[in-house]
Amino acid sequence: STHNPNFTATAQAQPPGGVEPATQFSSLANAFGRRLLVGTTTALAVALGGNLGGITTFLLGFEPDPSRKLKLDVVYPVNGFKRCFDTTNGFEFVYPSTWVGDQRLLYRAAERAEKERLLDFPPVQDRVRPQQIMREPIVAFGPPGSNGELNVSVIVAPVPTNFTIEKFGEPTQVGQ
Repeated sequence: STHNPNFTATAQAQPPGGVEPATQFSSLANAFGRRLLVGTTTALAVALGGNLGGITTFLLGFEPDPSRKLKLDVVYPVNGFKRCFDTTNGFEFVYPSTWVGDQRLLYRAAERAEKERLLDFPPVQDRVRPQQIMREPIVAFGPPGSNGELNVSVIVAPVPTNFTIEKFGEPTQVGQ
């Protein structure tokens, strides 16, 4: 066997360039840690904000009262219910989260807005008809695929100053 006089058993090989890998890549490790934190935080925000997999609904179900007080049930279902909240007309109610909004109301509102923005002259009418005020619901919700028999809707109309709900019966009976 040959013996190399320049080699000792305790000597360690030096990396190319004389810099240890841990030192060489320490700046990348710091950047990776920041990117991991930012990426995880962003993914969590997207999952909660988008209610991905129903995670937000699930978490809000643990403490429904604060969620309802903060009106989070307007956006996310809480214990199977969502809230319809209209500050302009002054009403608020809850409905089952599986119910959907009535699309006809949306189409009618779009048609009215389109008629208001017409660029053509209005058509000439042969006879003058009295303008009827139609009261239609502002919002309506019901189970998907139903015929409209089971639903909740809100119609806003002026009420005489001497009107009381008791004229229809007890308030709980009227509500039911």
